[in-house]
Amino acid sequence: MSIAGWHNAVERRLAGQHGVGLLILRIVMGGHLMFMTQDNVFSWARMLEFRDFLAQFGFPFPLFCAVLSVIGQFGGGLALVLGLCTRFAGAIVAFNFVVAIVMVDSKQAYPGAFAALALVAAGLCLVFAGAGRYSLDRSWRKLAR
Repeated sequence: MSIAGWHNAVERRLAGQHGVGLLILRIVMGGHLMFMTQDNVFSWARMLEFRDFLAQFGFPFPLFCAVLSVIGQFGGGLALVLGLCTRFAGAIVAFNFVVAIVMVDSKQAYPGAFAALALVAAGLCLVFAGAGRYSLDRSWRKLAR
């Protein structure tokens, strides 16, 4: 089979399956956010360490910012995994990591900011694409009809 034939076969097979791709993106991104912030959610001592980290970078009201960031990341991650209010959750995650890039990562060389930049891009992707077929958002839209 030629490359063009193989390409066309793959295209035909996967056409209309964008919901699977969005599900994978949501689970990986949301799971990562929940995993990376669960220590702050379940340990006040870790939250205070995060506050101190933010204070080093000149965040105003570092404890408030730490709690807000953790809520946005953990809660946003959970919402993404479930496909619940996905566009809103994607916007919150994207905003959170734009702030991280501006306040923290911009002081490093480019590769150091890539993880935050990837989370901004994935969050914006979900803002524009939505949750897809396999989500609570879709189930709720069906019930509302």
